[in-house]
Amino acid sequence: MIVPGPYSDEEIESMAENVAGMVTNNASFNCNAAKLLVLPKGFRQREKFVSTLSAILQRVTPRKAYYPGAFDRYKSLTTGHTDVKTFGQAGEEALPWTLVLGLDPANPKETKFYTEPFCAILSEVSIASDDPLEFLSAAVPFANDQVWGTLNSMLFVHPKTQADSAVAPAIDAAVRDLRHGTVAINAWPALAYAFCSTPWGGHPSATLKDIQSGLGWVHDTVMLEDIEKCVVRAPLKQFPKPVWYPSHKTLHKLARKLVDFEASPGWLKVPPIAITALKG
Repeated sequence: MIVPGPYSDEEIESMAENVAGMVTNNASFNCNAAKLLVLPKGFRQREKFVSTLSAILQRVTPRKAYYPGAFDRYKSLTTGHTDVKTFGQAGEEALPWTLVLGLDPANPKETKFYTEPFCAILSEVSIASDDPLEFLSAAVPFANDQVWGTLNSMLFVHPKTQADSAVAPAIDAAVRDLRHGTVAINAWPALAYAFCSTPWGGHPSATLKDIQSGLGWVHDTVMLEDIEKCVVRAPLKQFPKPVWYPSHKTLHKLARKLVDFEASPGWLKVPPIAITALKG
């Protein structure tokens, strides 16, 4: 969800690359992959954001669609839509990165509100208005009641919007009221999974009759009890560049160093990791 704010072109670029990384990582076969983009209706920077995201996806080579049923699900979720944009030459074993734009938020039969694509699809819907308070008051119930799944969600929020005394309480309320196991501000919610010390799971409001994203938590190495959700906060424009950004220049080197550190931690390995990350 993008909360309206005074985003610069550079910030829009960073946000779009953040989303692109959430879509393309592991060919989009992640439970925490970005699947639905919720924009403010009348968002003045919508075209800028969509065109920037499209340009980034165009530069990422499509990856093998290895998950069973991916091709059938892709076909069922793209057929019949008039505004579908695809990027990259997919080939026989891959699916193109795909944007399905302009979903109707009032359509209870829209399959992408209750069927997880689990393939290279990102859908978009616009709701409410370009006013932050109006958007938040509509986006939270929309995400809770019309979109299936209780695992994670995120909000892009400009620092000036967060500092606005009239809007800040609404942002805090949104973080509190979203029924998702992880709610992130300006970060991929997958970080809560990657940290391992933080709890990871669906929101505890799910039941066996309506299981949504499941019950219970994994990781949580500090053994917290009675968890409602994990909250992750990050700057809007992050430095160094996050490893999931498609344009990361040293990821092939950084990933090996991170795996080596995970297998055998040591303080002497930290400086090379930091230097490689800064070159990304």
